[in-house]
Amino acid sequence: MNFELSEQQLMFKDMARKFADQEIAPIVKESLREEKFDTGLIKKLAAQGLLAPHMPEEYGGLGLDYVTSAIIWESLCTASLAVTQASISGPIQPATNLLDAGTDEQKQKYLPAVCQGEKVMSGAVVEPNAGSDSSMIETTAVKDGDKWIINGTKIFITNGEFADIILFIAQKDKSKGLKGLATFICEKDTPGFSSTPQKGKISWRAGSEGTIRFTDMELPLDSQIGETGRALRDALRGIDTARLFLAAGAVGLAQSCLESSMKYAQERVQFGKPIGGHQLIQEIIADMATRIEASRWLTYRVADMKTRGERHIKEMSYAKYFATETALWVATQAVKIHGSFGTIDDYPVGHHYQDAITATILGGTAQMHQLTIGQQLLGITAFR
Repeated sequence: MNFELSEQQLMFKDMARKFADQEIAPIVKESLREEKFDTGLIKKLAAQGLLAPHMPEEYGGLGLDYVTSAIIWESLCTASLAVTQASISGPIQPATNLLDAGTDEQKQKYLPAVCQGEKVMSGAVVEPNAGSDSSMIETTAVKDGDKWIINGTKIFITNGEFADIILFIAQKDKSKGLKGLATFICEKDTPGFSSTPQKGKISWRAGSEGTIRFTDMELPLDSQIGETGRALRDALRGIDTARLFLAAGAVGLAQSCLESSMKYAQERVQFGKPIGGHQLIQEIIADMATRIEASRWLTYRVADMKTRGERHIKEMSYAKYFATETALWVATQAVKIHGSFGTIDDYPVGHHYQDAITATILGGTAQMHQLTIGQQLLGITAFR
């Protein structure tokens, strides 16, 4: 068991942190205020090989292991978890889904452009009445001769407002429940497809989410990805990678809050000395650092298990649940340490605090992961 990072991992860590500091951090304030995501970041990340590090080289990725990928994601998210997620979510979730379930022809058609930043891909599962419970999916796919007719709505879809390619789940036969679900792929210029941006959020304001509508949208029969009845199982492969990203990103968010809090505590003078000299502040800083370190190694461990192909359902929930809850707690303490300065966007802790709450929801809520952990430990399902 070796806990030392390799030279390659240290190189990617430094490269990603430099990109975060030079390319993401300077634009976060404007992006927050205008609720606007800078799509140019996607091509910049691709140019440096940071867009799809875990994807195979044959499709434009780097073919890196998941520990190294997690290190990259953590470093990028020190600037902004929301911006990073919008930038690289295509290769992480829907592209991973397509990689595992698609035909060779489908993969060759879409993956290289996505991994090289030429096109943006979104994964669309969530609906107004279907969140954690995917059995409630109402979008329909009805076969009509040599085509599918698609109708339905998807909400809170990352990059849904401008994505070029959409991988989505629809119900082919409601009477079959989950076994009637299938995955499909379409492009934004398909007649019957429309999208609108999701505005007015209290969190994730510098990222990108949208609402997608399918209105009698016609797709060829070969637009189905994988087998009917396996849509959720196939989707969970991409979601598993997204959960790893969220855990790693939460560590990066929390690390940024710690660094900012340490700097502020050393410079801010009250009652005749830096506030870092007061015992209560030191206690909070110590707890921040300890929880972050625990989150980091939970995340690296499950990343290693994922690389090795080992079963890691419980361990992924450990990491995603603990890291995102830690990020929320650390960001809250960081705002308090900064006082009123922590509530304005001249300091990074404010937007980290806003984004941390969404991190606890995406990729399965904290409660869903608690139930998963409980089920894995007890062998008793909490679901029907």
